[in-house]
Amino acid sequence: MTKIGYLGQPGSYSHQAATQLRPDGEHVHYPSFEELVTATETGEVAEAVLPLENSESGRIPDVHRLVVSMELFIMGELLLDVSHCLVTCGPAVEAEIHSVFSHPQGFLQSSKFLKDRFPDAQRRTRSDTATAVREVVASKDRHLAAVGSEFAAKHYGGTVLHRGISNREDNITRFVIVGKEATFDDVDDMSSLIIQVGHKPGSLVQALAVFGQHGVNITKLETYMISERTELPTFYLDVGCGGQAQKLIDAMRDIEPHISYSKFLGSYKADPRRSGRNGFLKP
Repeated sequence: MTKIGYLGQPGSYSHQAATQLRPDGEHVHYPSFEELVTATETGEVAEAVLPLENSESGRIPDVHRLVVSMELFIMGELLLDVSHCLVTCGPAVEAEIHSVFSHPQGFLQSSKFLKDRFPDAQRRTRSDTATAVREVVASKDRHLAAVGSEFAAKHYGGTVLHRGISNREDNITRFVIVGKEATFDDVDDMSSLIIQVGHKPGSLVQALAVFGQHGVNITKLETYMISERTELPTFYLDVGCGGQAQKLIDAMRDIEPHISYSKFLGSYKADPRRSGRNGFLKP
């Protein structure tokens, strides 16, 4: 069985994404992004699932930094709803709950519900929402509750007291699955890459203009902070065509005079849920 790595504890949103992207795989959890990427590069696991960005909080900084240097390629993507629930160890009386466990983002993303329903309950921070759910279920104390996913509640045998408690209904995290070999398919309609341009006026504009000249649509453009890894202006791009598309091949050929470095990150099929309304543009 193919081993698929993901971040965090079983029951996490990353675990859920891994089961959806590779339902037949053996899912292996890792405590940090660095260990997860290294395990994939060394072949300890065949593929890894990484969260790239969230519709509410933006890019995931730790993953964004790793993308520059990792020797892995994006093979697919998944837009996953981050739909928080209030989970208890069993049937509970809401008025008797005095402590709520979650990750800081879980508290932030469900703050309106918690303020309205549990203004006086103690907030107890945990490393991730899955850990919070696991502890609450294991405690068998019905005075405790956790903010986490329904997936985690099912995984640990908890009871969902309230569903859909997130501040926003369209809270979505974009996950990608990466592996050591780049893959190409005729149905691919997105590619990701990194480019570096010179530190002089007009460098980025001239480089990006090449994509337009060849009819390659840019769906995402993000800048990196200058560092020892990125000493020149460096940018992450998603473009709306597969890696074998002739127009992208031609664009990368003609862009060479305008850049100092490029890195192809992968070719894959866009998630069909992409839309301007959820912040993830269609290719």
